[in-house]
Amino acid sequence: MDKNHMQGLFADAKGVTSSLCGLMLALASATCVAQAQGTTVASPEAASPSLPVRAATAPVAATPSTSSATPATSAAPMSRERFDELEARAPITTRFPAGTIKSDEQAQKALDEAAEDRQAMDLRYILDQRACYPKFLVADCLEAARDRKRLAEKRIKQVEYEAKVFQRQATVDDRDRSLADQRAKDEQDAARRQQEQKDKEASSARKVEESNAKNREVQQRIDQNKDVPADYRVRQHEAEVRRQQAEEAARAPERAANAAQRQRRIQEAEEHRLEVERKKAENERERAERKKKQQQDSSTTAPAAK
Repeated sequence: MDKNHMQGLFADAKGVTSSLCGLMLALASATCVAQAQGTTVASPEAASPSLPVRAATAPVAATPSTSSATPATSAAPMSRERFDELEARAPITTRFPAGTIKSDEQAQKALDEAAEDRQAMDLRYILDQRACYPKFLVADCLEAARDRKRLAEKRIKQVEYEAKVFQRQATVDDRDRSLADQRAKDEQDAARRQQEQKDKEASSARKVEESNAKNREVQQRIDQNKDVPADYRVRQHEAEVRRQQAEEAARAPERAANAAQRQRRIQEAEEHRLEVERKKAENERERAERKKKQQQDSSTTAPAAK
């Protein structure tokens, strides 16, 4: 088999393959046109106010080449008005330029709006795919739809990345501040405990020094009196006791006089209290008698006036 014959076979095989591909594309286009004509009356874009992502994914399943790019459609249906609002607003990179996320609130808001834009992006991609199937150049139309989706998804990912980086950094900063506060508290507690330990040691040393001083004083007295006979110390102690007893006996009349004076003052105070109570009772009795007499006088003068 010569080279020219082999080239002819390859050319024939390539032509058959191209024909088969063209036939498959024609069949797919005819199927999509039939589906579009069958759903013209009940089009979800014109008759229904909501755009559910789940229902709009049916035409996408007809093309295996785009099934992997279609996201999971577990989101809640979106109303047409909300979809139009999301498409009308500025791109997310314009609403959240790079370096403008400076707080947790901004980061969370950026993530929330990114989720909404992602849902609108997925729905727009599905609608663009459905609009491509009736066209002649289906592949070019689908490729343009994929490019638009990639561009929108790139913008969304940029904002999501910056927001998540800020949240992670904020979490790290909070943790570092908490650790720093705990470290400072631990250092303060350690310094306080060290000071308390020093104070205890100083107090113990002071008590030991005072005890040693007393012991030295006692030992000094013992050393001073070690040559004094024991009976002399006894006689000295007895003489001191007798002196104290004599002083107590000398102060006994004074203490007795003070006790008698104190008792007399108590008695005088009691007599004064009794006298005051007696005078108070007499005054009350006189007032009662005067009041009774006035009542009797008024009762006797009343008939005479009549």
